[in-house]
Amino acid sequence: MQFLKNFYRVDEVAEILSVSRRTIYRMIRDGRLEGVKFGFNRVNPVRVTKQAIKKLIGLSRVQKDE
Repeated sequence: MQFLKNFYRVDEVAEILSVSRRTIYRMIRDGRLEGVKFGFNRVNPVRVTKQAIKKLIGLSRVQKDE
């Protein structure tokens, strides 16, 4: 799987992982998935980094070019 962006919206992550948005928010709250909140109030969106998604699905190893 190729990731084209560094930060993903919750709905995009849900689609990638084939789960609901609610499950993604739950995973962020439980610490299974790292979320980044932009700003200081509750209205600002949460984003998930490409590295956090890769870590969750076990693709965090960098493969060397041959």
